[in-house]
Amino acid sequence: MEITRKQMKYLAITLMMCLVVACQRAVPSDVLLGSPSTERQPDGSPSTLTDDQTATNSETGPSETVAISSTGISEEQDFEVVANSQTIESDAERIAANRAKYIVFDVQKLPIRGLTGPNVVEYAIRTDNPLGIQIYKRLLVLGDSIASQWRCDRFLSSDLAQKAFLSRGGPERDILLLDPDGDGFACAWDPRPFRLAVKN
Repeated sequence: MEITRKQMKYLAITLMMCLVVACQRAVPSDVLLGSPSTERQPDGSPSTLTDDQTATNSETGPSETVAISSTGISEEQDFEVVANSQTIESDAERIAANRAKYIVFDVQKLPIRGLTGPNVVEYAIRTDNPLGIQIYKRLLVLGDSIASQWRCDRFLSSDLAQKAFLSRGGPERDILLLDPDGDGFACAWDPRPFRLAVKN
């Protein structure tokens, strides 16, 4: 007997429906319905935990327990439970106990930092020339711009580059080749944030 394509389609659908029904029957009802967790007692009988009983956290161990109220939250977060168990006097005692644990330090003067070398903040406030405008003469040769970029990359920050630049004769002289454009600012160091801080 020859089976048509339409009959094959109906046969495949019927087989899939049978498989779905068989799979549903194979899964236990307690898994589908989400029954409460059970634990085995020492004598082998199951022990079921309900929401009204104390739930033990398996990660923290059996010594730490969390009391669960009928609303499903911990008793420490339940307003009615806390209101019935705590009073104004108990709150006052708890506050006094916490205050007794406070550590009070005497106010002391801040230590004076030992500044060595030029102060880049003071230099930024003292100057007013714009960034990138040449005001100092620079005698450059071929390849100095590349060498200047290489030397600037060796500093961890532009502040450190500016400090080294000022400590070695800058801004009038540029021995380290950190200020090729002659604006008095080494390695793209920007004095504008310090100037704005003083104005504000």
